[in-house]
Amino acid sequence: MKVLIVTHSQDDEGIDNVISKLHKEGADTFRFNTNLYPTQIELSSHYTRHTEEIIIAHKGKSYNLSTFDAIWYRRDHIGEGLPKEMPEVHRLPAIDESRATFDGMLVSWGVDKFTLDNIRDYRYADNKQLQLKVAKRLGLTIPQTMFSNSPEQVKVFIHQFPVVISKTHFAFTIINAEKEEYKVFTQKWLPHELGDLEGLELSPLIFQEYIEKAYELRVVIVGNQVFSAKINSQASEKGKADWRKDQSLLESMKPYKLPEGIKQKLLRLMDYFSLNYGAIDMIKTPEGDFVFLEINPVGEFHWVDELYDQKISQAIAQVLMNQVWRRN
Repeated sequence: MKVLIVTHSQDDEGIDNVISKLHKEGADTFRFNTNLYPTQIELSSHYTRHTEEIIIAHKGKSYNLSTFDAIWYRRDHIGEGLPKEMPEVHRLPAIDESRATFDGMLVSWGVDKFTLDNIRDYRYADNKQLQLKVAKRLGLTIPQTMFSNSPEQVKVFIHQFPVVISKTHFAFTIINAEKEEYKVFTQKWLPHELGDLEGLELSPLIFQEYIEKAYELRVVIVGNQVFSAKINSQASEKGKADWRKDQSLLESMKPYKLPEGIKQKLLRLMDYFSLNYGAIDMIKTPEGDFVFLEINPVGEFHWVDELYDQKISQAIAQVLMNQVWRRN
């Protein structure tokens, strides 16, 4: 059994834990750190009348992908190793060509073999509007939400609620004039604080009613195994709107047993998107309701894994090796 791990050099130790579990089960692995492609890793796909062959070369060794049985797709940081002095007019096309070649490898190889998860399914599932629509149809409660770059439409929407939040599709960092980095998190607002929304027409944002929280939940699903963690975000002033602002909250995180009805709805969500892995964020309200926020098809799991004695890492390894039930 051979497994290709698609990740990057700075990914967290959860990756190493899964690799360790795979090795204990007798699997061989190759870690494809995508930040080293195309500068240090060579990737060649051959399609002729009689053969199909994909070769990965790194540090003097070659790996024929036809000999691998499964791929775990985590993250890609393609092109990060390109020379910093490379002009952007050349850098951007180089990254685009590298990503097209890399994606082509993943998709074509995955026609006959198992991928956790298929890049097509991952990208389909990584649509926040579709996630909310499907979750609602499955009977999950969702926040009232607007995706928009229209100041007028947003003003009408936000004034329906005493408190709202704004957030982006993708996490990012702002660097100020002093070269200091600031991560952009979910922001909580009173409607009047948003003013005239100048600049919104240049880039859409996500606006939602603010949901009061008793606490928050991170739910990690692998195949049909469900691992839940309770995050007491309301114990921190910094973390009330977005627990990620206060990482110390992870120190008091505890395992959590979801009601069976909620668990089954989340599994049906995984079925809809054909995902074998997903990290789901939810809110438990003071009234006892469970509110679905989003699913991240490649979300972090390491800090939940530690609560469960690395059972998530074990489950991922078992799914890759076809030792437990999985969605094909």
